[in-house]
Amino acid sequence: MSLATKTRSNAYIPLRYKLLISYLLLVMTPVIVIGSYSYISSVQSSEQHTRSNLEIAVKQIGSNVDYRLADIIRGSDDIFSDQALSRILSGYYLDYEKYTIMTQYILPKIESAVNLPILDTKLSVYLNNTNISEFYYIDEFYFKGEREKGQEERGRQYSIFHLDRIKDKEWFKTLPMTYEDKEWKQIDDDAAKGNISFLRPIINYENLMSIGLINMNVKLKDIFYDVDFTKLGDDSLLFVIDGNNHLLYASSRTEMNPNLLTVAQDGYVGQPDGYMQIKQPISNMNASIVAWVPTSSFQENSQQVRNLTILICFVSLLVLTLISWLMSRYFSKRFMKLIRSLKAFKEGDFHKRMVVPGNDEFSQIGDAFNDMASNMEKLIDEVYLSKLEKKEVELQVLHSQMNPHFLYNTFSSISRMAKLGEIDKMHEMVRGLAKFYRLSLNKGEMIISIDKEVQIIQSYVDIQRIKFADRIIVEYDIDQDTLGYDTIKFILQPFVENVLEHAWYDDEIHLFIRVAQEGDEIVMEIRDNGIGMKEETIEQVLDPSEKGVGYGIRNVDQRIKLQFGKTYGVSITSSIGEGTTVRIRFPKYAR
Repeated sequence: MSLATKTRSNAYIPLRYKLLISYLLLVMTPVIVIGSYSYISSVQSSEQHTRSNLEIAVKQIGSNVDYRLADIIRGSDDIFSDQALSRILSGYYLDYEKYTIMTQYILPKIESAVNLPILDTKLSVYLNNTNISEFYYIDEFYFKGEREKGQEERGRQYSIFHLDRIKDKEWFKTLPMTYEDKEWKQIDDDAAKGNISFLRPIINYENLMSIGLINMNVKLKDIFYDVDFTKLGDDSLLFVIDGNNHLLYASSRTEMNPNLLTVAQDGYVGQPDGYMQIKQPISNMNASIVAWVPTSSFQENSQQVRNLTILICFVSLLVLTLISWLMSRYFSKRFMKLIRSLKAFKEGDFHKRMVVPGNDEFSQIGDAFNDMASNMEKLIDEVYLSKLEKKEVELQVLHSQMNPHFLYNTFSSISRMAKLGEIDKMHEMVRGLAKFYRLSLNKGEMIISIDKEVQIIQSYVDIQRIKFADRIIVEYDIDQDTLGYDTIKFILQPFVENVLEHAWYDDEIHLFIRVAQEGDEIVMEIRDNGIGMKEETIEQVLDPSEKGVGYGIRNVDQRIKLQFGKTYGVSITSSIGEGTTVRIRFPKYAR
């Protein structure tokens, strides 16, 4: 048994199992696809539904926060947009006028502005005009009784300060003070106290220059008391971040959660693993409300769907496997009848017929097989054997055309030596010719071993070296492992003869003859350093339609193709002035 036959035997899979596997694939594919689609759709639907509800809740919280912020901004607008107050704050007053201006217009206006928002707000007005006296509260006198109880309630406060108090502070130096500028910012001890300030300039409407600063200070928990984790479910986190993604406000659970403490180092907040994030920007502040919801909270339903899908797929697999096995067994029995008949037919038993009961496709195959076997049995002698004989005759004719051609050239050389009186050389050539024909005749067989073919070309080269007085230099590179394979007789000699007749370029000519294995093929190579050939000449030499050019080379190419197939044969590469290389390819063959 050859290696290829052993490989096919090892890779053989019975038809029954092929049918069973194909049925299972056809059945399992839609079950898995539908099950996977159902599971993924359920998970996505659950996640989308949960996310939509949470987005609505977070959006509502953001709307409430925006409403309170707008209320605080409205209080600052009461001062900012009052042009009469702007002119008063920019003016110069005598001492007896200051009290009247302060008590009858400035303080009532500021008190009205601080009482306008719903939330408890501390309003501080900073003025460039030092002509207006400062007015402020001392915190320790406000709600003294409440503070003794440990509370931090402060009520509403308003104050007037000179701008000199804050002009050297860093937060003020970086604060934009144009007409349209306004900003929420934690200044001084706001962060420590949990407060935030709304800052905007006071404008002189005659020249649109800043004449002071409005600071509406409010507690963060009064603004963000809606930001409560209990509104989003267990283990959820809810907090507020500023425009730089730093933590601004957090519900109590978030403050104590170790996950947040891990990701919020240096105040920077990043999303932890296992949480879905919902982010709602706040319109009236450069900040956003962020909710982190654990993905595990909405995956319980998807896990149930997954388990149910796996159960349905498993039960379906068992049932359909049984059905597939019965169907494959039924069809494989019928196929086996056909296979047994074909094997018998392959082994030469052309009398084998297949009987298949019924009136289906298998019975039609059986009838077609029986008709084919009958026709093949009739035609085998008429067509197949006649073509084999024709091929054998063609090979014999092609081979017979080679020997006279070489014999003619050799006798011509012997004749020239006899005329020149070179008896010793003539004697050596005749002996070499006798050895050459003893090897090449080979009892009339056209297929010989590569070993004999190499001996033939060596004998031929020895004859030619006598003829050309050692002007021929030959190197051999023969792979000893190739000598046991067979080849067509007399395929190297025509190429060596062609070199010696047409390729002379100098006083000497070098030949290199190589025989080697390349995969499943044998390659014979003849290389010379002669004059070379043009590409058009090579095409003419190998063109079957050419009659007078390259007869011997074309003869070898045709014999190889007749014996081994059209994919094998002769190829030639050549360069003018550098030489020619001939490659002869045929498969490894052993009788």
